[in-house]
Amino acid sequence: MARESAVRRIQQYVQDVLEGGERKGPWAAVVTWGLLSIIVLNVVAFVLETVEPIAHRYGPWLDYFLYLSIGIFTLEYLLRLWACTLDDSGLYSHPIRGRLRYVLTPLSLIDLAVILPFYAGGLAGIDLRFLRLIRLLWVLKLTRYFPAMGILGRVLKRERRTLAAIMTLMLIILFIASSLIFLFEHDRQPEQFASIPHAIWWGVSTLTTVGYGDVVPISLWGRILGVVIMLLGIGTFALPAGVLASAFSEERKRRDFIQSWSLVARVPSFAFLSAQDIAGIASLLHPREVMASEVVIHKGAEADSMFFIVSGELEVELQPKPLKLTRGEFFGEVALVYHRDRTASVVALSRSELLELEARDLNRLFETKPELKSRILTEAERRISRTPLEPVDKPPNESAGNEDPSTPV
Repeated sequence: MARESAVRRIQQYVQDVLEGGERKGPWAAVVTWGLLSIIVLNVVAFVLETVEPIAHRYGPWLDYFLYLSIGIFTLEYLLRLWACTLDDSGLYSHPIRGRLRYVLTPLSLIDLAVILPFYAGGLAGIDLRFLRLIRLLWVLKLTRYFPAMGILGRVLKRERRTLAAIMTLMLIILFIASSLIFLFEHDRQPEQFASIPHAIWWGVSTLTTVGYGDVVPISLWGRILGVVIMLLGIGTFALPAGVLASAFSEERKRRDFIQSWSLVARVPSFAFLSAQDIAGIASLLHPREVMASEVVIHKGAEADSMFFIVSGELEVELQPKPLKLTRGEFFGEVALVYHRDRTASVVALSRSELLELEARDLNRLFETKPELKSRILTEAERRISRTPLEPVDKPPNESAGNEDPSTPV
């Protein structure tokens, strides 16, 4: 049992290091940036190998680097496969079926596509020059380390039917254009427009508005058709751009809303609210980004909003010991409910992303949700009891006990 527990701890550590990124500690960041560097350096090596003097002089060293990279990526793949049973999703928990399911995931297939051709090519005796070309696939591994690639995948998946419809429309236009230009130009240019498949080249270059000029219509109807196809091409290719732009905007809003909802739901004072009420509060939040050393709240300033921390670290300048706040925490609500100026400054220790709830929106919530106001006041009293400073007045029409200490912010 002790041995099994030790193995699970090692698996969990490997899982954290390979999947966690910078949040899982320095080693996770070292591994992530190390693998990214290897990918980029291999792409650079592939480019340099096409320069004959460099390939002649440093060819063996570039090959050694290729073998080393394959070894590192093989070890990475095997470690991911070994530790995947402890994935947070629980989809791969079974030691056999879970690993088989993991192998078939898109990211795992990309990892396998990176290393498998080299081993298969070595057994089959394929020329090393071809195997070097396979390194272009390694760029696909970057999708694992850039969240934006995941957003792109979700957008394409969600809009696949719309994009498929647009692609079908483009193919229909291309087929009609190629057929018509063949009828208009075949007799005048039998070599350039020998058949409809030959005319498709003209159709593609015209529909995309590239216009290479190697094959051009010379008849009146052919030129008129060319103008129509060019205009259709501009509109047709604008359609998927608009669809993707709209989908990216919706995905960003959805992600921000889910993040905001999660932060609000974790606030103890909001815990009793329904999902619909929490969603209403989340929709009132405004994103704000602050840089390191930037003062978010100034001591003595008017209290006009409260904040939720999305990422980063901030410090409340209290005496005798400052208070640090991190992701998922909130601040600034105490001065709002007590209708007082800020009694402590809050400074960003690192680049931070915040969500701001303005005072007027909070007061509007108090009017519609009296129980929320009561809970916020209770939380404020709990917080200020931990940081006794100068006395403050009670909030209007509220009883806060016999004696009220100062608010932290």
